[in-house]
Amino acid sequence: MAIAFIIYIINNENNNIALLKQRLWVKRLKYIIFDLEFNAPYKIDRRTKQLKRGNTNPLCPQEIIEIGAVKVNTDMEIESVFQQFVKPTLYLKLHPKVKSKTHITLEDIEGGTPIQEAIALFREWIAENEEYILCSWGADDINELKRNCGYFKIDTQWIKSFKDIQRSTMKYLGLPMGQQLGLKKALEIFEITLDNKLHKALNDAEYTAKILRIISSNDMNQALETEEKIEMGSEAVNEDN
Repeated sequence: MAIAFIIYIINNENNNIALLKQRLWVKRLKYIIFDLEFNAPYKIDRRTKQLKRGNTNPLCPQEIIEIGAVKVNTDMEIESVFQQFVKPTLYLKLHPKVKSKTHITLEDIEGGTPIQEAIALFREWIAENEEYILCSWGADDINELKRNCGYFKIDTQWIKSFKDIQRSTMKYLGLPMGQQLGLKKALEIFEITLDNKLHKALNDAEYTAKILRIISSNDMNQALETEEKIEMGSEAVNEDN
């Protein structure tokens, strides 16, 4: 009986230690909410003058031209921000639709840093000695981040835990997973004022952080869910529409 009681005490103490470690991990946890802007090749049909898909490299159909991110703690406070234009090497002409949507200029990206340096700066800002989860609105950005890193021979070991905030938001709202919920529509649903333009990497990251703050307020466990499966599956810029 005494031995059983001692074992019970030890197990209980171990559980308490494990719980304490988990709470300390959560307290240190940072959400790296990021957004990427991409460029893609294009050509103009000589007869119809319409935009058409250009000569795409199948190993990297979309090239990162901007990284924007915010670092959020578990109190849902933004601690710092990151923004960096990336100088392209694959698709040197700025796609007209990308220019129109993002208001990024050729001068912006020509004055950017090579992707190897941009990713290094991003990782330095993340501070990899801290516990962090990469987050984005949908899975396209994380997919293309890995694809671009792979193509340009950049290490991806730092891309570990990932949270799809779009998916978590749809779960929070009770929407079917097959339905697409855009960032703009989600901001309207939560009545978040648009102070800055969408489709700017840092702005989109900040708006996504505001949504995370709302959906996390009632259920922190939901906020801490991570998506471990990261698949390649984003679509290139559609030049035909």
